[in-house]
Amino acid sequence: MRIDVPKVTVLLAAASVFACGAEPPAERVVARDSAGVTIIESRGTAWSDGRGWRLSDEPIVEIGMVDGPAEYVFEDVAAVLRRADRLIVVADGGANEIRYYDEAGGFLRASGRAGDAPGEYRQLISIGAGPGDSLWAYDFGNRRFTVLSSEGSAVRTVSVGGTLSSVGAVGQFSNGSFIVREFWSSGSNSGEIVSGLVREPAAVARLAADGSSLDTVGAFPGREIFVGSEDGRAVMSSPPFARGASVALWEDRLLVGIQESFEIGLYSPTGELERLIRVLGVDLTISDADAEELIEQDLARVPEARRPMVRRHLESMQMPETRPAYGDLLVDESGRLWAAESTRWPALPSYWTVFDVDGGLLGKVELPNRFRVHAVGSDWVLGVWRDDMDVEFVRLYELLK
Repeated sequence: MRIDVPKVTVLLAAASVFACGAEPPAERVVARDSAGVTIIESRGTAWSDGRGWRLSDEPIVEIGMVDGPAEYVFEDVAAVLRRADRLIVVADGGANEIRYYDEAGGFLRASGRAGDAPGEYRQLISIGAGPGDSLWAYDFGNRRFTVLSSEGSAVRTVSVGGTLSSVGAVGQFSNGSFIVREFWSSGSNSGEIVSGLVREPAAVARLAADGSSLDTVGAFPGREIFVGSEDGRAVMSSPPFARGASVALWEDRLLVGIQESFEIGLYSPTGELERLIRVLGVDLTISDADAEELIEQDLARVPEARRPMVRRHLESMQMPETRPAYGDLLVDESGRLWAAESTRWPALPSYWTVFDVDGGLLGKVELPNRFRVHAVGSDWVLGVWRDDMDVEFVRLYELLK
């Protein structure tokens, strides 16, 4: 990963204008140091209108069928990646199976099944690239990683011990250790039930390659929840515009964003903040129309008879003061940071915001409808598209620059 700080360049023309008494133009990207932390602030995009990146109109590879052989029918795709040898690997959560396809989308082989034995999964939710063409798979149900050979056979399993709750995988460092995170906070240690809008800290931790240790890298604000009461019991709900923590790996560094502003932190493997990536001037205010739109989206997913009750519940919840600044984070194979538009599940982002390798803002890449991005290469974007009947297809698009 490049971590050189870009130099601030002043054009001669701008210097000439400033000499005549006019205000100097603001730099699009400014890098500065603050107590040993490099801060990269962007005030505008590098791409002018019509000159940014886009996806090809049609996918260059599509895998999937409405009806057909089982290896081409997907049920709840958990993750998709593209190996260096261009093979496409799909983790099918419904079948608890990992499938391998050639670069044209032809089925090659599969590994895994439902179960608790090595090479089996109770709830397969993610996969990632390891050294060479090896992979790792994370089983949420069994709280363990499975390291797979290039052919897909199970080499070993690594269990996640400790007291972390609701653990998910983030990725693997070059030394073989794994980064995990809590999806939801373990909660306050006080034992008191706090009502209203609550955001407890959630841990990010490093698991040794052999599972011998689990060390906390840091605790960051977790997902916001609304705690109310019903029949004397505490009831937790996810309010509209709830903010959470976005976590990803940038080679052997950790990206964490808490979504309260367009700011993302880059941390060392041991949790020291090294860089802040910021976009200035982003409007995160929530209007009444914004709130009503999100409520209507929620109501559309429940039976009509229940909608008045659900509306009353949603309107009674305290909402965050601002909308989330972004959603998921990923780093493409060229080392560029991508940040998804924030959406409320199950809605999908319509665009991702892209940064250069130093953290300067490039612009936005629009996405096809009903398409979820899983991985980005130097000239391709891989993900899952759903048709009008919610049938899943793995699609590879060309990234046109």
